[in-house]
Amino acid sequence: MKKVVQRRTRLKGEQRREQIIRTATKVFAHHGFRGATVRQLAREAGISEAMIYHHFPSKEALYDAILEKKMERTKHLYFPTDAARTKQDRSVLETIIATFLREQSEDNSFMRMLLFSALEGHDLARKFVRKPLQDFFNFLGAYLEAWMKDGSMTPLNRQVAPRLLLGMAHFLVLLREIYRDPGIKDVGIEDLGRLIVDIFCNGIMEG
Repeated sequence: MKKVVQRRTRLKGEQRREQIIRTATKVFAHHGFRGATVRQLAREAGISEAMIYHHFPSKEALYDAILEKKMERTKHLYFPTDAARTKQDRSVLETIIATFLREQSEDNSFMRMLLFSALEGHDLARKFVRKPLQDFFNFLGAYLEAWMKDGSMTPLNRQVAPRLLLGMAHFLVLLREIYRDPGIKDVGIEDLGRLIVDIFCNGIMEG
């Protein structure tokens, strides 16, 4: 009887890179940058340490790749330019908030990574705040400022307004996904999203 030899599937370069990024995101989310080792990453991914170094020369480079991939995958959702261009005001806000809540509900690994990074004093959190998050706040702030100019929204600092909106969603995510607050565990994501937009619009819109 011939012995059946099981061969490990060889992934193409880009597929392997994607696999490493996915695995590293989860490992960093649970152990932090300092706590996670390349050996641990390799074990979780089922590959050698040399394979990881082949794609990423350092843990810092891998952190940067995770941030880049996250922004590339979700940018079209957080920047609903078509809805903004056609003045679908409420749709713009609902799209942004629903996207944020849904993303974190499905997988909060990236948020955990950022929290770990900030607490450890690692540069990932600062990079995220300095560039992607600022781009988002500038986009939404400019859009809300247009509401202010046409009189449909109470005048607010254009830097503060978008942070107030996202702040509500962010804290609800922390309560629901990180702290496991039982008070909102049975409330649906879509309902929470609509409630946030309702509170924001009804609280600061004129009339």
